[in-house]
Amino acid sequence: MARKKVKENLQNEIKNMFFLFSENLLRITTNRETSLKKKDFEQLLKIVVDNLSFVHSGSVLWLDKDGTYFYLAVYNHDYGILKNIKFTPKEMVMRRFKHAYVIKRRSVDLIKELARKLNEDEELIQQKAQSIDNIKAFIFIPIRSQRKVVGFFNLDTCEHENIFEEVEFQSVAEAMGNLLSTVVEKFELIEAIKAKNAEIDRVNLFDKLTYLPNLKNIAIYFDKYSEITKRIPVKLYIMLLDIKEFEKINKVYGYEFGDDLLVKLSKVITKSCRKSDVIGRTNSDEFVILTLSKENPLALMKRLEEKISNFSSKLGISLEVQISIAEYGTDGKDLNTLISKAQEKLYQNRVFAAY
Repeated sequence: MARKKVKENLQNEIKNMFFLFSENLLRITTNRETSLKKKDFEQLLKIVVDNLSFVHSGSVLWLDKDGTYFYLAVYNHDYGILKNIKFTPKEMVMRRFKHAYVIKRRSVDLIKELARKLNEDEELIQQKAQSIDNIKAFIFIPIRSQRKVVGFFNLDTCEHENIFEEVEFQSVAEAMGNLLSTVVEKFELIEAIKAKNAEIDRVNLFDKLTYLPNLKNIAIYFDKYSEITKRIPVKLYIMLLDIKEFEKINKVYGYEFGDDLLVKLSKVITKSCRKSDVIGRTNSDEFVILTLSKENPLALMKRLEEKISNFSSKLGISLEVQISIAEYGTDGKDLNTLISKAQEKLYQNRVFAAY
């Protein structure tokens, strides 16, 4: 009975850890476009180790440009020792790592391997690497991107070599690996989108006046961003910003003034958004913003209203701007439908007069 109670407590630990791990991973990645860094992995390792009584340390191995794996981050280990160690795919026995994999190894073997890698005395390494001395088993969790293993999230136990099997941890480890893989692939996808856009003719995909993406270019981003929402728990929103009766401004102040106004306004909108947001211009008086967010981006709407009001005040003219939001999935699943839905909502939303 006591054994059953212990197992139940460990299962509760695992559930709590996985919730914290998922929540922190989402928080780390939601409002950024750069990939996971050393400090991010250290934070995730800390969450796992500090919340699982049977896990005592951890590390992240990462694929280097030369094809070897190096220690990117560690927790409860001496990074000063491990940072100089590299493993070839052959040494990692890559065929094993289609899924999370438990390795049971004696600590003396690990000390010998470290000594060989660093070309140092085994006794000296043992003194330096005390965190390794009592390790009974590891679980290696592969991180994949585009079907390629780009890293390993490794957890170590000093409990006993069968603990990972006894608490049925491998299924949770698989889920953790899938989350990490999705996030890493997301960032690689964003980087690939940027690189691809840099190669494309700006004349065909960018507005000639503001150099913002045109509707054709926005559609490319939309396809990629809608795919991201299927992999991680974020939503895609289409925000439409319309300058009411813009033609009157052109008639009163002239078309040259109107063009200059649009260029300056496009910069105000861009600076008000996150780097991961996509800002485009669909016609003379209408701007579109694609934004990934956990919830309705009302804060972005408010920020845009404030920035445009300040801009209008400095310029000395009155701008009437309408903003509406359409949600991917709820209001439609293709770009044209979502833009049409956002245009319908323009008539329902308030118009704010800047200046």
